[in-house]
Amino acid sequence: MSTTVRIVTTPDVLHGKPRIEGTRVGVLQVGTAVRDQDRSIPTVAEMFDLDEEQVRGALDYFDEHPDLMETLRTRKEARYQAIRDQSRADEAPGTDPD
Repeated sequence: MSTTVRIVTTPDVLHGKPRIEGTRVGVLQVGTAVRDQDRSIPTVAEMFDLDEEQVRGALDYFDEHPDLMETLRTRKEARYQAIRDQSRADEAPGTDPD
């Protein structure tokens, strides 16, 4: 992991998820953009207003903690699914969803 880029976790920022110190940019966000969406490091740096060293530091952490990243992905998907399920359950009165 980079020695100049610190990855931190604080309970009151990003719900305690790992992030680049001094930012609200999560390691999972950066890792997903580069590794899963095949975006370049310069592009991701620009997207999140980071420098390339910060992106590389986040990627190092992302790659070194695959189990944690998978857990965060799973939790994120579960939250999105709960929101989707709730929005379907709250149909407008008098409408027939079928």
